[in-house]
Amino acid sequence: MDKSRLTNHLKDIDLKNKMFKVIDKANAALKNYDVRNTDFLNPYEIKNAIDILNSNSDIKYTVDGGYVNCERSTVFIYPYYMEYEDVQNKLRFLQIEGNFKFSDISHKDYLGALMNLGIKREKVGDIIIHDSFCQVIVSDDICDFIIMNLEKVSRNNVKIKEITREQIIYNSPNYKDISFTVSSDRIDCIISGLYNISRQDSLKFINGEKVNVNYEKITSPSKEIKEGSLISVRGKGRAKVTKIGDLTKKGKIKVQAKIII
Repeated sequence: MDKSRLTNHLKDIDLKNKMFKVIDKANAALKNYDVRNTDFLNPYEIKNAIDILNSNSDIKYTVDGGYVNCERSTVFIYPYYMEYEDVQNKLRFLQIEGNFKFSDISHKDYLGALMNLGIKREKVGDIIIHDSFCQVIVSDDICDFIIMNLEKVSRNNVKIKEITREQIIYNSPNYKDISFTVSSDRIDCIISGLYNISRQDSLKFINGEKVNVNYEKITSPSKEIKEGSLISVRGKGRAKVTKIGDLTKKGKIKVQAKIII
């Protein structure tokens, strides 16, 4: 599989490098007649990986994030004559428990504790938060390391046990509903309204490549936002635009959104 040809249309260097790795995995699977898997990828990266893998009929692939509503997934790549049921060393599942009665433990705390062990973000899938525990999907090669080494999350002692895929309990994120008006449905205006910051500050985030829409990196402030768009601003959080409504008497656009908290 030709890297240059298959990624020529990609402008985002980070995305292109990740797709290079996907192609390397596919080529290795073709050459050695075995199974290879990617690191965890977000939905936009998965879409691009699938477009690339569909160009070769000699390989098959399965996208697996561990449960139905997953955000981050791994792509398992294998020869066309194999089935996913035959693949070994798939995903593994952990439950991290602690006495968090007097602590407000967030997704950031759990992720930070894992990163402090020297684990790369791409080795960790979704982190599903519950009141007194969280469930984490991880790659097979780091599971045992986490079990042996993770002792604290945000100064709280924790216990870890491995669970099965069937024990994963989905818990939807908490949202805060907001509404505001903007002069345009451009991304710089929407960010300004979402986070109550100036247009100039919005531009700084965009120019600093800290903004993603539906997981795609955005570098142009003129990007138009549609209903249902998931917006991520590094350092500010994530939000979903639920409705872009009618104009006010002053010609402003009414916007409704949910801030993920």
